[in-house]
Amino acid sequence: MASHYYQEARGIRKSSAIIAVAVLNQAENLFLVGVGRTVIIRKIIIWNGQAANAIVSIGINVFPAAIANIIPNILAIVGFDSEWQEDMIPEVEINQNITVASTVAGIEVQIEVEEILI
Repeated sequence: MASHYYQEARGIRKSSAIIAVAVLNQAENLFLVGVGRTVIIRKIIIWNGQAANAIVSIGINVFPAAIANIIPNILAIVGFDSEWQEDMIPEVEINQNITVASTVAGIEVQIEVEEILI
């Protein structure tokens, strides 16, 4: 039996732009979901070239500048790039825009999603 993490693709893979978080603890758009589509995050890449460790939140907006996590917070350590593959990320399918927030400005984040037509 095939592993859950390596099941056949249901949609197409798309990558977000590289987003540098500009404002502390405020949600910024990371990936815009099209009408009639859902997405599942399949890869996360974070680069922390700043002066302090950061907590990065990836989720959806609940009201201006606030974020509701769709996956657990991620620790971004100074001077390291971090990459999480699909077998390390909880599989959550959503139909809303994905946002990112960080406790340190300047953290760079990019995600890859599987976009599914509903």
